[in-house]
Amino acid sequence: MTTTSSQASRDFWIGIDAVAYELPGLPVDIEAWAAERDYPAQRAAAIAHSGSRYFHMALDTSETDLAIAAAGRLLDTARVHPSDIGAIVHVHTQQFSVPPAPRSLPHELAAQLGIEPLWLGSVAQLNCVSVAAGIETVRALMRRYPQLDAALVVSSDRVYGEDYRMRQMTGVQCDGAAAMLIARNSTKNRLGGIAIETHAKWHRGSDTVAANEADLIMMEWPYTRKAIDAAVALEPHALDAYELVLPHNADLPGWNALCRAMRVPAERLYAENIHARGHACCSDFPINLADVGLDAVAHGHRVLGVMQSNCGAYAAATLHPVGRHDA
Repeated sequence: MTTTSSQASRDFWIGIDAVAYELPGLPVDIEAWAAERDYPAQRAAAIAHSGSRYFHMALDTSETDLAIAAAGRLLDTARVHPSDIGAIVHVHTQQFSVPPAPRSLPHELAAQLGIEPLWLGSVAQLNCVSVAAGIETVRALMRRYPQLDAALVVSSDRVYGEDYRMRQMTGVQCDGAAAMLIARNSTKNRLGGIAIETHAKWHRGSDTVAANEADLIMMEWPYTRKAIDAAVALEPHALDAYELVLPHNADLPGWNALCRAMRVPAERLYAENIHARGHACCSDFPINLADVGLDAVAHGHRVLGVMQSNCGAYAAATLHPVGRHDA
C-alpha cells in the first residue's frame, strides 16, 4: 500500500531549518572489527566490498544520551531557544531503543534541554522509515495547532548485539542519533510531499521471521523505486530535476543499479556516507542532510531523500529551495 501526503495545507508549508547528529567514538573499520571478534572475515570483506566500511559503536552510551547529545547540538548550533520548540517527535527502529518503562526518552530529552512542548511522543512501527512518518506527524500537528511553529524530530538507535551488526552482505549497522528542526513556513527550504510504501505481509521484519529475508531482498528495489516515483509525482518537477539523491546508507551496488535503471546520473547519488558512516537506522536521512543535503538546497538544488526498512516499508521525500520561482 502506498500512502502519500501532498504539500498539505496551502496556507503553510514545512521545511527543515537545521540538522545535527551524534555518532559516538571514532570510526571503526568493519574488517578490523570482525578480526578482533572472530566474526567471519569473508562476510566482513563482502560488506566492505559493497561499499560499507566504517561505522560507530556506542557500547557504553544509551539511546537517550545519544538523542540528548544530538538535539542539544542542534539547539546550540542553530541558536534555537528551547521555548521555541513546540513538539518533539521521537523515532526509532529497534523496539528496545528506548529506556524501560516507566521512563520515556522524549520526556527525558525535553526535561534535560528545558523544552516544554505542546506535544511529544514516539513513532516506531515502520522501523527505519519511521523518520518519514515522524515528519508527517509534525506536518499533521502543525495543521491541527496553528500556534505550533517549530518541532524536533529526533532519531536514536543502537544495534541490539554485536552479532547483528553486519546486515546481510551489503551493510553494517551504526549506532547514533540525529535531530531535525522542522519549521512552519521555513525561509530555508520547502519539504514536498512524502510517499510511504508499506507491505503488512513483512511487518514482523527479517530479523524476527527469517523467511521474510529472501522476499525483502528480492522486492526492496522495486518498492523503493515505487516510493520514489510516488514522491516525485507529488511535485511539478520530473526526476531529472533533482540534483542530489540521499540514500539509505547501505548496499552501494543496489543504489548504483537503481540509479542506472531510473537514468539518474551516478554523480547525483551521495554515496560517501555508505562508506564512512554505515547504516544508522532512522538517522541516515538527517545525517545525509546535515553533511550535504541542506547545503545543496541552500545553493538552489532540489534534493531527493530515500528511506528503506527490513519490515516492508519504503519512503521518499523531496526538498526544495524556497527562493526559486518554480520551487
